Parts: sequence; C-alpha cells; structure tokens
Amino acid sequence: MNQHPTEQAAVASAQLALYDQIEAEFEAIKRKYREQLGPDDVAYIKGLRSWSRRFEVLGRGLLWVSKEPIMFSLGVFFVWLHRNIEAIEIGHNVLHGQYDGFPEIPQFHSRNFKWKAPVDEEGWRREHNALHHVHTNVFEKDPDLNHGILRMNDQTPWNPIHRWQVPIYLLWVYPQILYGFNNQNLGFGQRDRARKFPEGNKGYATVDHPGQTVADLEKRRWRSVLRVTFKEYLVFPLLALATGFSFWKVFLGNMLADGINNYWIAMTIQATHFTAPLQPEEALKHRGHWYISQLDSSVNFKGSRRMSILWGHLNYQVEHHLFPDIPSRHYPAMSKDVRAVCQKYGLNYQVNKTWGHAIRNYVAHMWKFSKKPEADTGLGAGARHA
Repeated sequence: MNQHPTEQAAVASAQLALYDQIEAEFEAIKRKYREQLGPDDVAYIKGLRSWSRRFEVLGRGLLWVSKEPIMFSLGVFFVWLHRNIEAIEIGHNVLHGQYDGFPEIPQFHSRNFKWKAPVDEEGWRREHNALHHVHTNVFEKDPDLNHGILRMNDQTPWNPIHRWQVPIYLLWVYPQILYGFNNQNLGFGQRDRARKFPEGNKGYATVDHPGQTVADLEKRRWRSVLRVTFKEYLVFPLLALATGFSFWKVFLGNMLADGINNYWIAMTIQATHFTAPLQPEEALKHRGHWYISQLDSSVNFKGSRRMSILWGHLNYQVEHHLFPDIPSRHYPAMSKDVRAVCQKYGLNYQVNKTWGHAIRNYVAHMWKFSKKPEADTGLGAGARHA
C-alpha cells in the first residue's frame, strides 16, 4: 500500500530530524576531543618515533651478528616491531592529518611526511582518505570494497579466478599487501582488471590521477617501492657482507620482517572493514546519515592498550572511520562516548570479542563470495538483493 504524499513528507521530515540529532551528537564528541589535544599528543608521536628507532637498531644489530636461531628470530621480531609501528601507528595515522594542527612537529604533518613503507603518500591520500573514507562500502565508489581481484558482494560480476580468492589472498596477496595497495592507489590494479576481466572494472571503484601519465605513475610507484627494497634487500645485506657477516642472513631476516609486517597489517585492516551491507551513495547528502553508514561499515575487536598500538588503533575501526583526523590514542576513550550515542539512538555498534574472531568472520565473508552465484532463477543472490 502506497503512502499518501503527506505521510511521505512526514516520514522524510522525521528521518531528517533524526539525522540532525545524530550529526549533533557525533560532532559534539569530535569537539570534545579536539579541545583535549595538546602537549601529550606531541609527546606520544615523538615517543613512538623514538621507540621505533631503538627497535630498529636492536633488531638490525641482532640480525647482523646472530649465529643461532634464537638471536636471529629476535632480530626479525624487533625489525618487524620497527616496521610495524612506522607503517600503521605512525604512518597511516599521520597521513590522515592527525598531527597537522601541531606546528612544533612539522615532520609529522601529512604533507611533509615520508612513509617508511612502499606506498606513495599522495596516492594513498587520494585513494584512502578521499575515496575510501568518504564513500565507505559504496558500490563502485569505494576502492577498498573490492580491491585487486577480490569479490566481496553479489553485485560484483563473478569470474572464475574468484573461486581461488581465499588461498590467493591468504598465501600471496596479504604477505605483500602494502605493495598491492600502492598498485591500487596509483591505478595499476584497475588496468590489470580492464585487460583480464570480461566486464573490466564493473563492480570495482577506480582511482583517477588527473594530469598524470602512466609513465609519471610508474615513476612514483618505483620511487616508493625502491626506497624500501633498496635499503632492506641491498644496503643492509651489503653492509653485513662488508663487515664479515652474512649477506643472505640479513636479506632473509629483512624479508621475513617485511612479510610478517604486511600480513599483520592486512589481517588488521581487512578484519575491521565490514563489507556488508553495501551503503547508499546518498548518505553523503547528510552528515548524520554518513555517520550511520560508517557505523554499518566498520567493526571493532577487543584488545589491550599496548596491542592497540601494534594494530595502529584500528581495532577501534568504528572510531577511526567516524573521526579519522583525531589522533588515534584517543580512540579507546572515544569509544565509550560513541557506544553511548549508539545505545541512545539504537544504532549499530559492532565489536568482535577477539582479533581471531574478527579474522574468521572476514575470511568466511571472502569465502562466501568466492563461489559462483546461483543461476538467475529468481532465487539467486542477485535476486535476494534486488
């Protein structure tokens, strides 16, 4: 039964009023924590960099001189610790502009920062900040919804390679995820799909770089990758060789730290982006509606404060998506305020009890959409979401 136009207008007005209230609630939380920013935030990010450097010196030293597996393993661990802190708690958050308001630390301003990761900073800001964080889970608008060859919803055309996406991602893509993100950010992933998939990039968001030629983007890709691989796989191994130690031992240790770091970041990021349901593009028309879409697209998982640092505080993915430019150290406190608003308005606030539980949920979702859809008989996946 169709609603009378007057009833429709009343419902729309009530919905708009609700969006206004939700917007006001979340904007108030943002103001509250902005007013708290100060010297402690500066000390936090500088302290992280200091500890990162100590871990690097310790880890590389142990790799260099190790003569048995325990010392070698400790070297890998501390190099990984350095790489991880730099990539996810410092780099990712700094590039969101979380420290742009502190003139005393220009080295941590998003436009000045040089990431110790194989990722072009401008490409990351364009894809991650301007597209993913704005159009989260919006079909063909969010590049992180279906990145690479990944298929994570039933609207994306199925291709035979999708039946293998679980082992491909777990065994090949995730151990080098930052390199893959760099390809995606600079538009190389979409070029591969355009060549290999019958329907090209249908179901996938694309990333444009106006005024940049393919040659320009290739230079940016190789510049960002080589600044890491040159140091990790040539400079340090050669220095070890020149001082009487093993080239291959240092090479292998750095490779293990790199692979573990990529896998850790992949499992952290992927397990906290809830890829269903897809979000409506019109959510952008009202900030309150957009806040709700972020709640529906993100999921937290529980963990200690120290472990949160190693996860880049992305175990508070809900708070990160609501307030990406607030320093991440505030997310545990903000989560209490966000949860209170969600309870007040009956909004979705998703939390997995452990990281492992979050990973299992994500892999199950990946497995679900690896399967060939049922024939279009009116009962298939596409029909259910029509």
